Amino acid sequence: MKKSIFALLMVLTVFVSCKKDSDKKPDTTSRNIRYEITGNFTGSALIASYTTAGGGTDNDPITSLPWTKEITYATNVTAAIIAISGNGGVAGQKVTLVIKRGGIQLGTPIEAVADAVGSFSKAAPVIVF
Repeated sequence: MKKSIFALLMVLTVFVSCKKDSDKKPDTTSRNIRYEITGNFTGSALIASYTTAGGGTDNDPITSLPWTKEITYATNVTAAIIAISGNGGVAGQKVTLVIKRGGIQLGTPIEAVADAVGSFSKAAPVIVF
């Protein structure tokens, strides 16, 4: 009986102590955001439009995938957003956007799929500081 209880406790300890990174709660105090874009989009124009560290906006042409941008936002910036758009691609081509705050992924990845004319436009949810 003692061996059964001990074995059960060991199994429970392993399951309780082994959390995946995706199970971690985001650090809502971190002002460090990392944007990661991957995919197979081959269009003539792929652009990331995002809030800059100081609260302005910028548009980065993405010339190859994968693409990353890491920004530490100033304390006076109250929110940040990113949108991705592409054209000149092939219908069905995809890009995936992953957003990390303080090294922990926020939500599920955002996927954009090129439409019949090879274009897409997708905005991520706003990150509030």
